[in-house]
Amino acid sequence: ADSDQISSNQTFAALARTCSALSDASLDALWSELRSLYPLVSCIYDNNMKLNDEGTSEIDTNSGPDLSVFHKYAYRVHKIELSGYEGGWRATAVPDDLGVFHVLRVPTPLLPNLTHLAWTDELSLALLWPLLNPRLLSLRISSFQWSRKSTPLLLSKIRGLCPELNSLGLLFYLSEGYEAIAESCLSRVICSWKKLEVLDYSPVGCECILSLSALTSLRILRLRIDIVSDLILPPNSLSFPSLHTLQFQANSLATANSILHAMRSLPKSIDIFLPVYQSGNVGVETVEPILQPIGQNVSCSNLEQFRMNVPAFLSGSTDNGSNVLRPLFLCCNLRVLRIMMMPLFLLADDDLRAMASAWPLLEELELFDCRNLYPPAPSHPLPNLDLPDDPPPVPPLPVGFPPIPPFAVMPPMLSLHLDAAGPYPDLGMTDPRSNRTAEITFHGLISLLELCPNLRFFNLAIDATKLDGLRGDKPGGGVCNRLVKYPRLIGSHISDPEAVARILLDILPELETIWGEGSPGPSTEMFNPILPQGWEQVHERIRDSKAARGL
Repeated sequence: ADSDQISSNQTFAALARTCSALSDASLDALWSELRSLYPLVSCIYDNNMKLNDEGTSEIDTNSGPDLSVFHKYAYRVHKIELSGYEGGWRATAVPDDLGVFHVLRVPTPLLPNLTHLAWTDELSLALLWPLLNPRLLSLRISSFQWSRKSTPLLLSKIRGLCPELNSLGLLFYLSEGYEAIAESCLSRVICSWKKLEVLDYSPVGCECILSLSALTSLRILRLRIDIVSDLILPPNSLSFPSLHTLQFQANSLATANSILHAMRSLPKSIDIFLPVYQSGNVGVETVEPILQPIGQNVSCSNLEQFRMNVPAFLSGSTDNGSNVLRPLFLCCNLRVLRIMMMPLFLLADDDLRAMASAWPLLEELELFDCRNLYPPAPSHPLPNLDLPDDPPPVPPLPVGFPPIPPFAVMPPMLSLHLDAAGPYPDLGMTDPRSNRTAEITFHGLISLLELCPNLRFFNLAIDATKLDGLRGDKPGGGVCNRLVKYPRLIGSHISDPEAVARILLDILPELETIWGEGSPGPSTEMFNPILPQGWEQVHERIRDSKAARGL
């Protein structure tokens, strides 16, 4: 079937109607995953409504409801994702649909073979009951309001109805004053699922985190710590023998540091998001201590992937990149490094060589300065305009990226950015492509490719005007990487597009584009205002060269 969902469903529906040999298999595929209860409700409507004398539809009350068509399809449903808004078209869709089942006394569980249930957009927990069954393996409940009396009771009942859960998502809003009750209830209920392998969770205190060590089968742990106050955990107090991935979001640098100090053994992947809404005196030099517990951990060689996003405007001056990252140099098996913050630290060719030497297995690399998200200010003063006496207030610039939902499955990284930009005194008035005091050149890129032969993705802002010693027939000196096909190399001005294209094709002979994997290309309006002149010509020359070689 076509990978496109609509085409796939049309294909399965056609096969179910026309091919008796594939009818059952097609119906299984067509009904296996739903995003609404309405198709199932329609089965009851269509089979139980009749036309009255006035020509309008009404339900046949002379006999019980005919549920044969409903049961024919309900047992085929294995996964359902329900939203209170149903794509924005009807806010009460889910409660109304469940009400139909209740009024007609449809036996529960409604979907006896359901194994995956996502319950989102502030739907009441009390509505869950008809969908819960002992076969359920994955349950995700998002954005519900904690109730002091009903929520503990409902959560304990879910535990009894779904004893085999191995994946749980539990995100909620908690009113002030309920922390102690919620902490005790959550610790008890969550740890009763001994087979949990995946947990997405909003802990409300230290006990909620420390108790998780009882989950010895846990492989993926995602924590969203919304409280502003610091959570201080004892060192080496968290032990997860099966943990592969740790992702957490915290509003406090102290909390982040405490969690990493508490990890007795590091997993293979760590992903940290620090909004730092009240950054205060937080600077680049303050981020370095967050990395120190990783380098100090005796199991630091376990770490293969590290991602950190700090989108707040950090104070203080920029720092040397290799010094800030030095705690990670002991992670000799690192394969993915992704750090996003503002302002970013300085990087030069020697810094990049030091990093490449420390991580010879590196496959993906990103050191992204979040200020590149903003379009540059105009270089010439704006003309004077006659403005009203009281113009409307100008909304402030966003602080950075919107929070990355740490509770969804993260897709593979597509485009990576290594930006060696220097300090910009005034973000609002300075072009982020100017005033750089140190920057990586093609010599640094060639060293990276030589020292990290497994490199597959990068997004590197280089000084493409410094081409000394690179204008010969073999500018790469024999260094050649055939794994990199979709880099993004658009971060700095260039002076000779022809020479730059020749260098890139020599060191990256399988190059497909310089715009990044999945990018629609240079015509995209989002890129045009911020692209330095010359890179589009580089893209055209690379494309022409491949066409001339029949590639």
